[in-house]
Amino acid sequence: MVTFITVLSILLAVAIIILVMLQQGKGSDMGAAFGGGSSNSVFGATGPAGFLGKLTYMLVAVWMILVLSLAFILKSQNAEETFEILPEENLIDEVQENEIPTS
Repeated sequence: MVTFITVLSILLAVAIIILVMLQQGKGSDMGAAFGGGSSNSVFGATGPAGFLGKLTYMLVAVWMILVLSLAFILKSQNAEETFEILPEENLIDEVQENEIPTS
């Protein structure tokens, strides 16, 4: 389960990066005036703000839920191992009586 969530969150992160790179920035108006961009794009004159923006927000929400659930699962798995043996018990078992200084 942990491996599946990890792989899925990595794939979603890559998809989010690609979607962000596909979107046109707000400061690109001046670059488009000098031939850097085109208003006759696939998504219209306003850019991909509608569809790609909503898709990005949805993917980010799913990614956040997956990452938080992964953190919760890993925390609960590690908490059982951490709190089984107290550190004082380990120290008592390791110290021999002849190793304790008397003076």
